[in-house]
Amino acid sequence: MRPLLALVLCAPFVHAAYEPLKDANRPIASDPALSPAGTAAALRVPPGFRVELVVGEPKIVQPIAYTIDDRGRLWIVECTNYPASPGEPKDRILVLEDTKGNGTFDKQTVFWDKATFSSGIAVGFGGVWLGSPPNLLFIPMKDGDEPKPAGEPQVMLDGWKSNDTHETLNDFIWGPDGWLYGTHGIFNRSLVGKPGTPDSERILVEGAVWRFHPTRKVFERWSEGGSNQWGVDWNDHGEAFFEACVIPHMWHAIQGARYQRQAGPHPDVHTYDDIKTIAWGRYEKAAYAGAMVYLGGAFPSEWRDQFFFHDIHMNKLRCETMIPTGSGYRSEKKVDFGVSSDRWFRGLSPQYGPDGGVFINDWYDKVPCHQQKDFTDRSNGRMYKIVTDAVKPVKVDLATLSDAELVAHHLNANEWYVRHARRLLQERGANAATTAALEKILFENADDTRQLRALWTLHAQGALTEATLLRTLEAKSDAVRGWAITCATEGGKPAAALYEKIVQLSQKDPSAVVRRRVASAAQRLPLADRWSWLEPLAQHAEDAADQNIPFLLWYALEPAVAADPTRGLALAQKTPIAKLANFTARRCLNAPASSLTSPRSTTRNRFRPSSSSPRPADSADRRSAPSDSSTTPVSHRS
Repeated sequence: MRPLLALVLCAPFVHAAYEPLKDANRPIASDPALSPAGTAAALRVPPGFRVELVVGEPKIVQPIAYTIDDRGRLWIVECTNYPASPGEPKDRILVLEDTKGNGTFDKQTVFWDKATFSSGIAVGFGGVWLGSPPNLLFIPMKDGDEPKPAGEPQVMLDGWKSNDTHETLNDFIWGPDGWLYGTHGIFNRSLVGKPGTPDSERILVEGAVWRFHPTRKVFERWSEGGSNQWGVDWNDHGEAFFEACVIPHMWHAIQGARYQRQAGPHPDVHTYDDIKTIAWGRYEKAAYAGAMVYLGGAFPSEWRDQFFFHDIHMNKLRCETMIPTGSGYRSEKKVDFGVSSDRWFRGLSPQYGPDGGVFINDWYDKVPCHQQKDFTDRSNGRMYKIVTDAVKPVKVDLATLSDAELVAHHLNANEWYVRHARRLLQERGANAATTAALEKILFENADDTRQLRALWTLHAQGALTEATLLRTLEAKSDAVRGWAITCATEGGKPAAALYEKIVQLSQKDPSAVVRRRVASAAQRLPLADRWSWLEPLAQHAEDAADQNIPFLLWYALEPAVAADPTRGLALAQKTPIAKLANFTARRCLNAPASSLTSPRSTTRNRFRPSSSSPRPADSADRRSAPSDSSTTPVSHRS
């Protein structure tokens, strides 16, 4: 039957006692296809868990992406055009609903049936967000119980390439900060912007985690590098992770980071070196999809905060643990949580729902790579659910809840409720009672994960005051202090009191996590204002061997050194961080000779932005954005 969307790429690993075959002995799929129920039965999971069939063909086919709305409904994107893009306007968005609250999705509605090629979906802010290259679309939705469009799709962003149909914008998710996040692969050179934006003002996206603000309509690249990432998610402390293909598989998604690339140079030629993987090692192959940090609250505690992702070639759902290390993490393989003896099983995206069970969409295909085009049947596709006895059917409609009830859900053990409550409160806007209730959690709850939940919602609502942020920067938890820095600098340079407080943290904060957040945030400042943070950070000898901080310092410092190489040389002579000294000296060698003797104040003023807005972190990338004339290789994956 048809070729599989190799949305991602390859991988394996042997660990669990319930492993039916050793990876080295697994042949390319040669067995006959199983029924949807047969495949569900063939997916082995740990004792105490079981796999249930949610829906299969012919009701759905090619479920490339899905999301879960505030009522627990499944919104499924079918992609029968694959591997052609843009393709014909025939693909559908289906809505599946459990009308009786008994766990059975007994109602199916076609929301839209004119998609051409799509690989990401989210619901919120009055409509549906759909990745449909070359566009990020917003389809407004009518009020009421029936999911129906209220008008034609609106193009929010364009410029997304799809020469490589595995690596365009994909796997959408609402971040804790109120932005829509997604991932993007390395072999599409997308120049993204609002319709009509000239190329010189667009943002280059190739191998990236990106984000888009749903109301301010601001687009940013969160981090750069990787390969064919397909999914990102956050842990209990708001640290994001993504999996990638071909190159090492596990990455900590840090704001402003530049990671190892599968191919091609970094857009900024003065990157010099990039941040490396946090992976424990490598699996036998390298084709992964999906990203879920399980925070669903229904599985035994040993599974909370664990990272799950699919291995397409090896028919597995893998699980790894993230171990805090320095300013970041390292991954440790835990277990192959799901292992299928059906070699047609091609899981793509695990997501937990309102009952804490984990859904899986299965592309279901005989072959795992698009290069094998002898198979063109698009008639298959399934969805399953992994449950335990603790997973009980629930019927929800969070949009009917009051603000106070949504705030109360910030203490729910299931993060699904927290994320949906946050987005609904963001849509509704701030009010005095909600702000007071969230601040009570932020300042009085003993659990810093609950403090963070309140902080993120206050930020998403625009309700974080300068006084609140100053108090939060004194928090006991380094995760809370760190996120306060990230929130305070979202719009660029913060108010004077906040700026000076972060100067103090740069000098004296004992946490590498906080210093890492300051280094990331410095990239958002006007060049002349970065030094007061970066110079004290550069004096922390304990960060010399950190896996992130020397690089993040350099990414923030480089354009400032180009503007003021005299000050850069002075920093290079004083810093105990060898990498930073080396990078800075190297950059100064490329600076105009006259600038090395210019008075520091003159040099700084000459390059100081004319407004209080921060210099876009990607402005150098925009100038050097390559053309789309290169041909995407096809043999880079399997």
